[in-house]
Amino acid sequence: MTAHTAAANGPSGTATPFSKRIREASWARHQGLDPSAGESADRTPGVFDRLFDGSLRLDDYTRWHGQQYFVYEALEAAGERFADDPVAGPFVFTELSRMHTLEADLRFLMGPKWRSGIEPLPATRAYVDRIDDACAEWPGGYIAHAYTRYLGDLSGGQAFGEAARRHYGFDGAGASFYDFQDIKSPKAFKEEYRARLDAADLSEADRDRIVEEVLVAYDHNGAVLAALSAVLGTNPFSPAVIAAVCHHMNTDHAADTLVICRGAGGRPEADAARMTGFDGEGADFAAAVDGAEVPVRIAWAAPLSERAEVRPEIVRLFTESKGLLERG
Repeated sequence: MTAHTAAANGPSGTATPFSKRIREASWARHQGLDPSAGESADRTPGVFDRLFDGSLRLDDYTRWHGQQYFVYEALEAAGERFADDPVAGPFVFTELSRMHTLEADLRFLMGPKWRSGIEPLPATRAYVDRIDDACAEWPGGYIAHAYTRYLGDLSGGQAFGEAARRHYGFDGAGASFYDFQDIKSPKAFKEEYRARLDAADLSEADRDRIVEEVLVAYDHNGAVLAALSAVLGTNPFSPAVIAAVCHHMNTDHAADTLVICRGAGGRPEADAARMTGFDGEGADFAAAVDGAEVPVRIAWAAPLSERAEVRPEIVRLFTESKGLLERG
């Protein structure tokens, strides 16, 4: 008996429901993301821990929301492609769509220029790339990633929403991502979802592959959370301030932004550039080089902590960059 066959059968030799196989296989990953599991003196509190104990800064909550935007953008684009697919289509629910709620929350949290203030972390980009690759042609890829995200949102995600409302005083916008208004009973919906998993017309090889992809999705989610946790509380500038400055630079000073990337950024071959963010130590840009964007990081002359300090420092970078380029 192979390992996969053993996993697919219960102790009496009867087939284990596919939904149960997924839950059992991913339980350890799920526990690894649960702040109540495996507590130890050496464990550094992460995003979830701080959300629940009330110590997660609103700015860091907002940054977490911003990273989720990119994940759901990729997932829901895949859902649109698979809506009429006979295998994946039954798992595409308009009731689950989160993009409209993420956009509303980010607009509330960051202002109308919110889109200029979010950029995927490397871990988030890797997660998005995995979703794109898994869902390119394989219906099971969509099933695996949709299951991991949406059933998580309807389960533990509801506790995240309650904590956000409690600690930040949200009433609607700000935590609407966690509010599934068109799903009256999450419990009944999850039961129906799992019944569809059990009834899906999938080969045993596809079922095994979906289980493995669910574990990959958990690992990518954990990597994004770890990346966010590593920088909690370190940026003195709010996401709203970052969004406003980046929008201004990219809209009103696009040519200056390109000069900075070509000069101080060391990318003289760039033919376009945009500012993607900044913190107290430096600014981040994306420069277009040979048809692809490459990240550019430029340190400030000295650490910054106030919004009023940003403009003079950008002017300095532009002046120095222009001089570097003129001197060749």
